[in-house]
Amino acid sequence: MQGRSGGPGDPLPGAAREGAASGAMVTWLQLLLIGIAANLDNLGVGMALGAGAIHVPAGANLVVALEAFLFTVLSASAGHFVRGLVRASVASTAGALLLIAMGVYFMAAEHRAAPRQSPILGLLREPHRADLDRSGSIGLAEGLLLGTALGLNCLANGFVAGLWHLGALPTAFVTALFSYLALWGGDRLATHYAARWLGIRGPLVAGALLVLLGLRQLL
Repeated sequence: MQGRSGGPGDPLPGAAREGAASGAMVTWLQLLLIGIAANLDNLGVGMALGAGAIHVPAGANLVVALEAFLFTVLSASAGHFVRGLVRASVASTAGALLLIAMGVYFMAAEHRAAPRQSPILGLLREPHRADLDRSGSIGLAEGLLLGTALGLNCLANGFVAGLWHLGALPTAFVTALFSYLALWGGDRLATHYAARWLGIRGPLVAGALLVLLGLRQLL
């Protein structure tokens, strides 16, 4: 007579259950790291605005988060489409190499002079410019502008998530959640040394996370 874990009446034997649980944990870890790496700029922007006495109301922050959600859904869907055109192993490796390349680029950017940027991307280095009417508060329209600049960070990460067959909606939800929390937290932690350091070194930390995540997928 067979034991319960391997019996015909058990749809998911013990070893299979453990494997499924382990796979789910890895998936959520990937989602969390992608969400964090995509939004470290939000922390730095929130701190810069807080230090400049420019408030980001909940409504404007929600607009930024919704844009992060939209950018991620679109890019993750594109990644899923590309994955369907190639073998799964090729898509997985390509996504890992793309993350590593992005991570190296972000870390190297710490030691390069800032290139000339478009007005939208320039908001990441000078967030106070998002306060177009100089009211000391980011309105909904200004949040839309700021969200466009910050949301561009989500495109490549979302695309890789799609290549790795991570769900577009879970990836977008986690990314949007971290977007909201990072901008909200940066505004309130502007005077805290650890948060200040993380905000300044955001590209370096994000780059390191992306490299580690890419290497983890390759190994």
